[in-house]
Order: sequence, then structure tokens, then C-alpha cells
Amino acid sequence: MKKLQPNPMFRANIFSLFSYWWLNDFFAEGSKRSLQEYDMLELDTSNTSAAITSDLEKNWKKEVERSIKSKTNNPSLIRAVVMTYKGRHAICGVLALLEECLRTAVPVLIAYLIKYFENQTDTPVWHAYAYAAGISVITISLAVLHHQSFYLSQRIGWHMRASTCALMYKKTLRLSQKSLNHTTTGQIVNLGATDVLRFDWLPVFLHYLWIGPLQCLVVGVILWQEFGIAILAGMGVLVLIMILQTFNGKAFGKLRSMTAVLTDERIRLMNEVVTGMRIIKMYAWEKPFAKLVSDVRRKEVKRILMASSIKAFNFCFFVCQDKILTFVTLIVYVALGGTVTASKKYLLMEEFSEIRTNLQPKANIDAFVELKNFSGKWDLDDDSKERADITLKCINVRLEAGKLLAVIGPVGAGKSSLLSAVLGELPALKGKAIVHGKVVYSNQVPWVFSGTLRENILFGEEYEKERYDDVISACCLTKDLTLLSDGDLTLIGERGVTLSGGQKARVSLARATYKRNADICLLDDPLSAVDTTVASHIFKHCICGLMKHKARILVTHQLQLLKTVDEILIFKEGTVSDRGTYDELQAKGVDFAALLKKKEKGVAAEESIPLTPKIRRRASISGSPLLSRRNSLNTSHISIMSRLSLTEIEQEEKSMGELLPEETREQGSIEGKVYLEYFKVAANIFSLALFFIFIIASHIIYVMNDWWLSEWATSYENYVESLSMMSNSSLDESMRYSGSGQFESPTKTANLTSLTQLDSTAIFDSSFYLKVYAILSAIMVLVVLIHANIHFYICVTSGIHMHNKMFRAILRAPIRFFDTNPSGRILNRFSKDMGQIDELLPLTFMDFLWIFGVIISVLILTSVVNYFVIIVIIPLVIYFLWLRNYYLRTSRDIKRLEGTCRSPVFSLLSSTLQGLLTVRAFGVQNQFEDKFHECQDLHSASWFLFLVGSRWFGLRLDLITATFVSTVAFFSVISASLLNLNPGEIGLILTYTASLVSQFQWGVRQSAEVENLMTSVERVQQYYRIPPEAADENPDNKPPKSWPPYGAIDFKSVSFSYYKDGPDVLQNIDLEIRAKEKIGVVGRTGAGKSSLISALFRLSELTSGEIFIDGIPITPLGLQDLRSVLSIIPQDPILFTGTMRRNIDPFNKYSDEDLWNALEQVQLKDLVKSLPMKLNTELAESGSNLSVGQRQLVCLARAVLRKSKILVIDEATANVDIRTDRLIQMTIRQKFKQCTVITIAHRINTIIDSDKILVLDEGQVKEYDEPHTLLGMKDGYFARMVKSAGLSESQVLQMSPNKISNCKHPDKNYNIPSVTTPIPDDDMTIW
Repeated sequence: MKKLQPNPMFRANIFSLFSYWWLNDFFAEGSKRSLQEYDMLELDTSNTSAAITSDLEKNWKKEVERSIKSKTNNPSLIRAVVMTYKGRHAICGVLALLEECLRTAVPVLIAYLIKYFENQTDTPVWHAYAYAAGISVITISLAVLHHQSFYLSQRIGWHMRASTCALMYKKTLRLSQKSLNHTTTGQIVNLGATDVLRFDWLPVFLHYLWIGPLQCLVVGVILWQEFGIAILAGMGVLVLIMILQTFNGKAFGKLRSMTAVLTDERIRLMNEVVTGMRIIKMYAWEKPFAKLVSDVRRKEVKRILMASSIKAFNFCFFVCQDKILTFVTLIVYVALGGTVTASKKYLLMEEFSEIRTNLQPKANIDAFVELKNFSGKWDLDDDSKERADITLKCINVRLEAGKLLAVIGPVGAGKSSLLSAVLGELPALKGKAIVHGKVVYSNQVPWVFSGTLRENILFGEEYEKERYDDVISACCLTKDLTLLSDGDLTLIGERGVTLSGGQKARVSLARATYKRNADICLLDDPLSAVDTTVASHIFKHCICGLMKHKARILVTHQLQLLKTVDEILIFKEGTVSDRGTYDELQAKGVDFAALLKKKEKGVAAEESIPLTPKIRRRASISGSPLLSRRNSLNTSHISIMSRLSLTEIEQEEKSMGELLPEETREQGSIEGKVYLEYFKVAANIFSLALFFIFIIASHIIYVMNDWWLSEWATSYENYVESLSMMSNSSLDESMRYSGSGQFESPTKTANLTSLTQLDSTAIFDSSFYLKVYAILSAIMVLVVLIHANIHFYICVTSGIHMHNKMFRAILRAPIRFFDTNPSGRILNRFSKDMGQIDELLPLTFMDFLWIFGVIISVLILTSVVNYFVIIVIIPLVIYFLWLRNYYLRTSRDIKRLEGTCRSPVFSLLSSTLQGLLTVRAFGVQNQFEDKFHECQDLHSASWFLFLVGSRWFGLRLDLITATFVSTVAFFSVISASLLNLNPGEIGLILTYTASLVSQFQWGVRQSAEVENLMTSVERVQQYYRIPPEAADENPDNKPPKSWPPYGAIDFKSVSFSYYKDGPDVLQNIDLEIRAKEKIGVVGRTGAGKSSLISALFRLSELTSGEIFIDGIPITPLGLQDLRSVLSIIPQDPILFTGTMRRNIDPFNKYSDEDLWNALEQVQLKDLVKSLPMKLNTELAESGSNLSVGQRQLVCLARAVLRKSKILVIDEATANVDIRTDRLIQMTIRQKFKQCTVITIAHRINTIIDSDKILVLDEGQVKEYDEPHTLLGMKDGYFARMVKSAGLSESQVLQMSPNKISNCKHPDKNYNIPSVTTPIPDDDMTIW
């Protein structure tokens, strides 16, 4: 974890802790400059992720043991959480109860103070000062107590969230294959991004489930003394409101659950879109994927809008609840003969307002692997309707230490499943798999994580230079390191975007080789992505060299290596069809002579051409977007750090390239244009004007409701006073109705009778005031409800449009954006940021606008009634404005740090899921758990600052409020006679002022929270301002509908760079490809092969020159028009979650007959027919329920279906067996005879029969001619590549130029078969 600053909280005294004084220096520093990660404060041990997770895990294990013993109930996470935090939560409950007792006392003291003004002649003045002092002391005490209680509760919520996240990650590391097939990356990311956030606030409000009813009882007793039985009417309405809100809560809960499912689906789709964006762009599939995401988003938004209506209804009742309760109680009270006085009215209002507010080591034996009568299949559902993808049947094999077992067989035979069985990933139906020793694993699809190349190889091991250098040499990585800007300390991007397929395969193999104390090596075709020379070197020096003392299982298609292995297993349809040594199998009649007669000695694009100083200097112009410029470590940099020396660590930090630049984080306050854009995307000027009119109207009506009660009480007081003057007697307040239905004494009854006799016409008309009060109350509820609905509609609509704009921008972003931004960072925008915009921001914004209006109303009302208060208001407002700006300068940075520190957690989670097999095979789960704890601790450090910073600010705001309330209370006593204030006016300003005790700091903190949440809006707006690619369509340059009719391609002085002002990776390419020609492209790493494809597909724009297809320049064309007429078969087959139909035909342009024909041509028809739903069968995420070869055939079916005139094959056969390779090549030759085909390949046999071969080096065309011509150039690049393949390979490849020429002229009578001649199934000859 990064070095953070010492935490001053550890040495703070009791005063500093209660006042958060220890944070002053931090805020002072934050006010001077922008804060960075190293400015954050260290966490106490009790706050670290490992410690809190350990506590929860202990109770979780107890819960699991309890469930096992009971054999009835499943283990309950809720029960484990309760057992872990119940003690600390109980303490918070006591503090919350004490806080609410003090809060309930404030209205009582205010009522007594108002009574003083009603009976000034009978009450000593010191009583008034005592009441004012009591109000002052309680409000100050409340401020201190509230923030201590709130912090402790939020700390528990933070611990609950972090510990459950860590347990979720540990569970992820143990997920079975069945669970992985039924769980998507998006779903898991969404759990950690949004769902667990509810834990943060759960402890804060949980105690009010019992405090609320208890407070209702206490308030009821207090109010009964004043209002008698009439209070039951108010309580009855309160119960009805609670029942109504309960139903609303249930409805909201259902909607939230439905929304969460749809959000999971959207995030899963976004994860696939982001990780497969290169393929989506090349296939021009942006529109169907946009439709998929928009369909799910539309359903999600529908639920969000329904939930927002419920929120608006609840908000209306929350705001108006105390007014409704007051209205109902007063109606009943007056109907029973009671009279309204200021003290009673405000006691009722305040107490109802309070109710509203709360409503063990193994034996040392030799390593071995043994499968005894093992049969296994991927998990099925209980109804057995789901097809098992690959099944192993009755496998018996034993492998001792020092032995090498080779496994061969066609695609789908069960080779990779054998390794999965050894790893424990494939469930056993019968038999058993015994593994003694530590296992390492090199995956068929190599996995690398974002970090340095050295970290990817060390994988948590200590760095030993001598051993490390041996591994680098054995894995043939030495020359590659010289090409990287910083050697093995070069930062490689997420999913290895800076490395070629061959480099990733060798890094993965080096990782397995370097692992200390490894006993068993599982190698799943690691040599497929490298050329024959490199494969022979790796086999000799690595597999049979550094690994020679270990038990090794090698899945391979390199048949020339079989002579040297100890045993060979030939797999077919999940069974071992034959086994033995090479000699034994040859004796049985297995035609190894035929298999090896024409060896698979394909010379790859990474051929070992001697490096010249010029090449080394210009190695940065590789096909990858790696730059030599440097930057600091990225926040999303995921690494399993080895224990390096200090010098090496410093060297590593200095060498980090800017491939993954630090996440953009705006500085300063949120600009006004962010708010303006937020509202502009949702509503027009008229709608916004109407919205603000309703805001103002709702506050005016809200205040008028209380003002009318004050007028009612004042009028009644005047009425009583006039009667008293008429009778020349004093009428005491105690004469009025007591609430029991009878007058309190005969004397009072006599007095009232005499008054009535004096003037029978002078009867106080309560009905008038009651009718006006009822009308005002009804209007108030209606206006607030309309205001709330308009607000939520505008905010949610804004979120809808913002998501759409961001998603469109992501689809239109250049491919370099995805190469330089980890998927976790992008998904964070679509998960956490959009979650906050959809759910948190509307309610927080509503809360802020309402409380802001209340605060303005209080200041205006207080100043008008008692202008002496202005003396205090002015300095308090000045101090408040300064304090808010002072706080926000630091708060914004804290919130932004919290957002950027969260991204590595998601990136690590996503990366772990992609490489889960590798992580488990290496047994480095503990290291990854430690890294996850580090990522969480970094985020927790920012979250801790957010919590304590909020308390620091909130306490000072509450002290401002306490000062204001105390001032109003004392000034009311002092200036009552001077300003001739009546009890109604004093009660009105005291009640509204007292409401600020809870509302002011909350409102101001909500304003800060709105600005903090607006950082999510800002982050989303950053993304939909990403500079886009060229337009999808250009109406002024539309190609003909039949374009291209032939498929001729002409490169004219083409130079190409991956980004503006970047180095040219292609330089002055002049190249003519005639229609229907088959072109093979070769060259070593960095030669520009992939860049040639990128230029053709316009993944970035040409620096200079032009490419013509059938005479039409491609630069002016729309990207959809261009890419839709091209087809590509990629090296890494990308499939998406969804049906087989959608993976082949996402536009639904073709009939079922066309789809079945395409599948039949690639020999997948039988496989798809065996699936439960055939074409409509859902594929797992990334197509993981198909083998790599089957996925590659699906990609071939796409190309067959598109019937493009131009087909690009990017090393498509690197990861498949020879039979599948030949199947693909045969299909291409037969189905694409009328097409132009450009093939990049590692195997010479794949391209040797091409019409022409293009040799690239340093981004330039070195050779371009027919194969026999290039072979005839003894010192040429291609001839040297062939020669470097070895003598026996050269004897096959360096055939007579006429023979190779014969491949293009099948009518001539040569011995070499034509490219269109079907090859028998049992012939596995490699060209």
C-alpha cells in the first residue's frame, strides 16, 4: 500500500476528539492545494480491511458450522453481521436514544418560553431567561452528541461494507465452473459497486425502528396533558401514514430488486462491450450492441421512474406530515370546544416535527498426478436440460515427477478438460483425481494483468536475478525485452493490450516456469502462438530444461515434438483413444511418419531476424500503442508485488509508461456549466421555469400555513383581551378548555357566563380560520407533491439522457481510448457513477433545495419579526459562507479521491475473474486477497476522510445554528416589550429557528453532498465529450450499394499512427492487392502487421497517404460503410453472452437456413443441434462454455455468413489444433475463392500457398512477391525466415519454385495437391 500521512487522531485529546480539532491542519493543507493520494491519513489497525474481514469471517464460519449441524437452514450472512457488530451498534443505540431525549426537550422549553409571554404578569422574568439558557445548552450538547453518534454508526456501516466486499472477493476466488457460467463479471462488479453501499447507511437509521415508536409514546404523553383526547386523532393519522409508507416501502423494495437485476444485466453487457470493443468496431456491430444496452436500460429506467414517483410521494408526506398531524389534531380539538393558543399550537407542531424526523502441511512425498477411472462433466442444472460442454469418460493416467506427458487430439476432444480435472475445476461424476504437489498452469488463452512485465512473471515470488534471467532466456523473451521501452519494467496494459499474442503466451509460460517449489506443470498449448524456431527453443530449454524435474502435462499441436516425450495420450470425444510412447504408437500403426513428414514449422510473424541498432532504436513503432514516455503509477495499476530491493522499486516507479494514465480528476469546484448541462439535457426553458415556480410556491404556501395558525392564535388572544377589557376583569389563560370536555372550575364557568351575557354577539368565529387553514393545508400538500414529482422526473430524465450520451460516446470512441483505460475505470462510470445519478442525486438534490428554501424562509421571517436578530445573522452568514468554501475546497478532493481509489478495487475484481484459473492453479489466492485488502484500505483511507471531514463540518454548522437559536431566544426575551411582539409571532420565529437545529447542518451538508455527487455527473460528462472517431456515415461520400464488387486494395504512400502526433507505425506503404488475391503477411514483433489491419479498418486515421478499395478512397467514407464490407477472423475469438444466433447474426439479417448452412460449412451444425435450444441457446459470458477451437469456428461462421469481398485473418489458427487449422484453411479456400484474403499467420504452411507474401519490418514493406520468387532470393527476409526454421523444415519449405507456383495453377500436372483439393481426414500433414 502507498505511504500515507501519520493520522493525528491517534494522539488527539478528548476535547480534540469531540470537536474534531485534530482535522484542522488537514483542512488547512487542503485549502492551499489540491490533495493527492499520499496526503491521505493512515488507517488505524482496527479499520484495515484485513482486520475487519477477519472478524466477520470468524462469525461467518461459525454460522456455516451451525447450519451444517442443524442440517435445516442455510447459513445467514445477516446473522453473522449481527454477531460481529452488535456490541458497537448497541452503544450507538444508547447515544441515539439520549440524543432524541434532548431533541424532544427543546420544543417543551420553547412552549414554556411562549407561555411566559402569554402570562408575563404572572411569571418572573428569570424563568424566561432560564428557558432560553436551557434551549441554548441543549442545542449545543445536541451538536456534539449527534456527530459522535453519527460517526460511530457510519464507521460500523463502512466496516460492514468493506468486510462483506472482501468476503465476496474471497468467494469469487473459490467459484466453481458452474457458478462462473451462471455469474457474470458485471453482476459481481455491480454487487461491489452499488448493492453493498446500502451498508454504509444501515446502522445510522436502524435504531430508529425502536426509537421512533418510543418517541411517539413520550410525545403522546406530553401532548395529552395539553390537548387531551384530541391527540388521539393526530396519532391515528400518524399510524395511517406509517401504514401507507410501509406499503410504499414494500413496493419500492420490489422495484429496487427488479432494478438491481436489470442493472446487473446492463453492467454485464457493458463489460462485454468494453472488453470486446475492438471486435465490435471491426465487425461494425455498434448498432446492435447499442440496441441491446438501450433495451435493458429502458426497462431499468422504467422501474427507476416508478420508484421515483414513490420517492416523491414519500417526500411530500415527510415534509407535510407534521402539518397534516397538526391540522387534524387542531380540528378535533376545536370541535371539542378547545381554543388555539400560541404555546399549544407550537408545542404540537414541534413535537410532531420530531416524530417526523425520526420516523495443516502435507506429507513430504514425491509429486505425482493420478486420475483413476475419472469421469467428469461441467455441472448440469437439476433438470439436466443444460448440455455438458465437454465430458471426460473413464480416464486413467498417472504421471510421476520428471515425466513429460503429451496430450493431442482435435478441437473439443477434452484436452483442456483433462487439465481442468487436475486443477479440480471439472467436477467428477465418478472416480477421482489425485494431485500431490504444487501446481502451476499456463492457460491456452494467456492471461496477464495490468502491471509491469516483471510483476506478471514473478506473480508474488521473490526476485532472484540469476533465476529470473534463466527463465527469460528459456522462454525466448530476451529479444522482446529490448524492444520494450523500459524492458521488463514496462507497464503492460489491462488484458495485455501492449503485447502480441506470442509475447503474452511466453510471459504466461515464464510465470509458470519461475514459480518456486512447483511440482506439477500444466501447459495448455503454450507453443501455439509462437513460431517453430521459438517453439523448439522453448521446448528444449524450458519444458525439457528448467522444468525437467517436474511432472509435466503438455497439450500441444506441435507434432514434431512428440518423439521426445515420455508418453502420448490421443484424445477423441472425451476419451483416450490411444496412448503410449512415440515408438509404441508407431508400432501400433499410428502414422507418425505421415504426421511428421511435413512438419508444422510455420515461421511466425515474430521470426528471429537479427536485431540491428536501427531496429532497437525504432522498436517503439510496434503494432501496439506502447509509448516510451513515462508517468507515475496509475491508480488502477493491479500488481502482485514481489519483494524487490529499494533500488529496484525506485527504478520500477521511474519506468512506468503512460499507457494507463492516471484517471482524470477535475480540480476546484464543480463549474456552473456542469449543473446547467445536467438540467438542459432533461428539460427545456419552459419546464425549468415551471419547476422553479413550484419550488417558490411550495415554500410560500408552507410558511403561510404556519403564519395563518399564528394569526388564528393572535386573533383569539386579542378577542380574549377585548372581552377582559369589556368586563374590567382579567381572564386567565387557564380558563380555557382543558381538553377533557369540561371546564376546570365553577368560577371559570361563571366568568365565561357573565362574559356571554355582556355581549352575546361577540363570539369568536373559529370556523373562518379553520376553513382557510384547511384550504391552505390542502394546497400545500398538492403543490409539494407536484413539486416533488417534477423534480424527480427532471433528474431521472437527465440521468437517462446522460447515460445515452455517454454510451454513444463510448461506442464512438477511438480504440486507443480502450487500450489506455482499464475496463474497471470505464465500468465505474456505468455502475457507481450512474447509480448515484439515478438514485442518490435526485433525492439529495430535492432535500437540499427544500431545506435551502426553509433556511431562507427562516432568515426572512426572523428578520421581519425581530430585526435585532440581524445583528447576529450578518456575522453568522459571513462565517458560514467562509466555512463552506473552506470546507468544500478539501471536500471536493476527498470525494474525487474516493472515486478514483474505488476503481482499482473493480479493476482487480474484473482482472481476477478473467484469470481465475491461473490464479488458482498457481495457488496465489492469498496474495490476491492481500492485494484486494490493499486496494480496499486505500479506498477506506479516502472514505475515513470523507466521514470525519463531514463530521468536522457538520459540528461547526450545528454550533452556528445553536448560536443563532440562543440569540433568537434571548433577543425574544429582551426585545419583546421594545418591539411589542405578541406570543404568536415569538412562537413562530422560535419554532422555525429551532427547526434549524437539525435542518441547517443537514441542508448545508446536503449542498456539499450535491456538489460531491455532481462529480459523478462531471465524470460522466467527461466521457461523453471523448473525441469520437470519424462519422459512421458520410452522406456526401456514400459508396455504391454493390461496393466493393471485386475487392482490390491499393495502399498509396500510407503512413499510420495510433494517435495524433504519435510515431508512425506504418511508413510510406505502397502496396497493390489485386481482386481475389490471397496475401500472406509475415514479420517479427513490431513489424507493423497488426497496424496494417488497423489502418485498413481505420481504427485510427491515416497520417498520410490513402487506401483505395476498388478505386474508392476509404478515408472520406463513413466507418459503418467501410467496416461492414470487411470481414475479420481474429486471433482471440470473442463471443458475447446471448444466443448462438445473436453471436453469428446480431442484426437478424439472415434466415435460419442461412445460419444452418454457415454452421454446416464450419462443421458446427451437429454441435449446435445438440444444444438444448439450438440456435437460441444462451452462451456463457465470453462463450466460456465452448472450447477455444469451437469459438474460433463460430467466428469463421460469421465471416462465411457476411460474404464479404475482403477477408482478413489475424493469426486465427494460432490456438487451434492442426485438424481444425486445416478445416479453417479448407473452408477459407473453398468459400472465399472469389474474395481477397489477407492472412497474418505464425505458421508458414498457412501462408506458403498464398498468391503473394508481404514481408514487413519496421513499418515498411521489405518484400512483396510470389512465394517462389521470395524463396529464390537467398539473402532476402523471407528466405532467411524459412532458413531459420531449421534444416529439416527447410527441406520441406524450400521446394522448387515451380512446385509452389503449382499451387496457383492446379491445371498443371504437379505432385503437390491444389489448394482446393479436399485433404483426407486422417492426413494431418502440415504444409
